[in-house]
Amino acid sequence: MTIADESKKFHAENRGNCAMSVAYGYAIATGKSEAEALEIADKFKNAGRGIAPGGVCGALYAAKELVPEKADAIEETFRRGSQNYTKCAEIRPNKILPCNRCVELAGEALDLLNL
Repeated sequence: MTIADESKKFHAENRGNCAMSVAYGYAIATGKSEAEALEIADKFKNAGRGIAPGGVCGALYAAKELVPEKADAIEETFRRGSQNYTKCAEIRPNKILPCNRCVELAGEALDLLNL
Protein backbone atom coordinates (compact mmCIF):
# COMPACT_ATOMS: atom_id res chain seq x y z
CA MET A 1 0.00 0.00 0.00
CA THR A 2 1.03 3.59 -0.53
CA ILE A 3 1.60 6.12 2.23
CA ALA A 4 -1.64 7.81 1.15
CA ASP A 5 -3.60 4.54 1.35
CA GLU A 6 -2.18 3.53 4.74
CA SER A 7 -2.77 7.01 6.16
CA LYS A 8 -6.32 7.30 4.86
CA LYS A 9 -7.23 3.85 6.18
CA PHE A 10 -5.80 4.57 9.65
CA HIS A 11 -7.76 7.84 9.79
CA ALA A 12 -10.99 6.31 8.44
CA GLU A 13 -10.83 3.65 11.15
CA ASN A 14 -10.68 6.45 13.77
CA ARG A 15 -7.37 5.16 15.09
CA GLY A 16 -5.86 8.63 15.35
CA ASN A 17 -6.05 12.25 14.31
CA CYS A 18 -4.95 13.56 10.92
CA ALA A 19 -1.30 14.10 11.90
CA MET A 20 -1.06 10.70 13.57
CA SER A 21 -2.58 9.07 10.51
CA VAL A 22 0.04 10.49 8.15
CA ALA A 23 2.85 9.53 10.52
CA TYR A 24 1.48 5.99 10.80
CA GLY A 25 1.08 5.63 7.02
CA TYR A 26 4.59 6.91 6.42
CA ALA A 27 6.07 4.56 9.00
CA ILE A 28 4.26 1.47 7.69
CA ALA A 29 5.03 2.28 4.04
CA THR A 30 8.72 2.75 4.84
CA GLY A 31 9.06 -0.64 6.53
CA LYS A 32 8.38 -0.04 10.22
CA SER A 33 6.54 -2.63 12.29
CA GLU A 34 3.01 -2.00 13.57
CA ALA A 35 4.37 -1.25 17.05
CA GLU A 36 7.00 1.14 15.68
CA ALA A 37 4.43 2.86 13.48
CA LEU A 38 2.08 3.39 16.42
CA GLU A 39 4.94 4.80 18.48
CA ILE A 40 5.82 7.26 15.69
CA ALA A 41 2.16 8.20 15.23
CA ASP A 42 1.80 8.85 18.96
CA LYS A 43 4.39 11.63 18.70
CA PHE A 44 1.82 13.59 16.66
CA LYS A 45 -1.15 13.18 19.01
CA ASN A 46 -1.06 16.90 19.85
CA ALA A 47 -0.88 18.08 16.25
CA GLY A 48 -4.35 17.21 14.94
CA ARG A 49 -7.76 18.79 15.18
CA GLY A 50 -6.54 22.28 14.31
CA ILE A 51 -3.84 22.55 16.97
CA ALA A 52 -0.69 21.94 14.93
CA PRO A 53 1.86 24.76 15.25
CA GLY A 54 0.79 27.85 13.34
CA GLY A 55 -2.67 26.40 12.80
CA VAL A 56 -1.40 24.37 9.86
CA CYS A 57 -3.41 21.31 8.83
CA GLY A 58 -2.12 18.49 11.03
CA ALA A 59 -1.74 16.13 8.10
CA LEU A 60 0.45 18.63 6.27
CA TYR A 61 2.39 19.41 9.45
CA ALA A 62 3.18 15.73 10.04
CA ALA A 63 4.29 15.16 6.44
CA LYS A 64 6.66 18.12 6.61
CA GLU A 65 8.05 17.06 10.00
CA LEU A 66 8.65 13.51 8.78
CA VAL A 67 10.70 14.64 5.77
CA PRO A 68 11.84 18.16 6.66
CA GLU A 69 14.36 18.37 3.83
CA LYS A 70 11.44 18.09 1.38
CA ALA A 71 9.02 20.36 3.29
CA ASP A 72 8.68 22.87 0.44
CA ALA A 73 7.84 20.17 -2.13
CA ILE A 74 5.35 18.58 0.26
CA GLU A 75 3.60 21.89 0.88
CA GLU A 76 3.51 22.71 -2.84
CA THR A 77 1.81 19.39 -3.61
CA PHE A 78 -0.63 19.87 -0.74
CA ARG A 79 -1.50 23.40 -1.87
CA ARG A 80 -2.31 22.15 -5.39
CA GLY A 81 -4.89 19.79 -3.95
CA SER A 82 -6.31 22.12 -1.32
CA GLN A 83 -7.09 25.22 -3.36
CA ASN A 84 -3.89 26.77 -1.94
CA TYR A 85 -5.06 26.52 1.70
CA THR A 86 -2.78 25.10 4.41
CA LYS A 87 -4.45 26.07 7.69
CA CYS A 88 -7.02 23.86 9.33
CA ALA A 89 -9.13 26.89 10.28
CA GLU A 90 -9.43 27.74 6.58
CA ILE A 91 -9.95 24.21 5.26
CA ARG A 92 -12.47 22.70 7.69
CA PRO A 93 -15.02 25.50 8.24
CA ASN A 94 -15.06 26.40 4.55
CA LYS A 95 -15.47 22.75 3.58
CA ILE A 96 -12.51 22.94 1.18
CA LEU A 97 -11.69 19.29 1.89
CA PRO A 98 -12.81 16.74 4.46
CA CYS A 99 -10.11 15.77 6.96
CA ASN A 100 -9.72 12.30 5.48
CA ARG A 101 -8.93 13.85 2.09
CA CYS A 102 -6.32 16.12 3.72
CA VAL A 103 -4.73 12.99 5.21
CA GLU A 104 -4.75 11.31 1.83
CA LEU A 105 -3.36 14.44 0.13
CA ALA A 106 -0.47 14.72 2.59
CA GLY A 107 0.22 11.02 2.03
CA GLU A 108 0.19 11.57 -1.73
CA ALA A 109 2.71 14.39 -1.31
CA LEU A 110 4.99 11.96 0.54
CA ASP A 111 4.41 9.23 -2.06
CA LEU A 112 5.51 11.61 -4.81
CA LEU A 113 8.90 11.91 -3.12
CA ASN A 114 9.57 8.24 -3.94
CA LEU A 115 10.97 7.51 -0.50
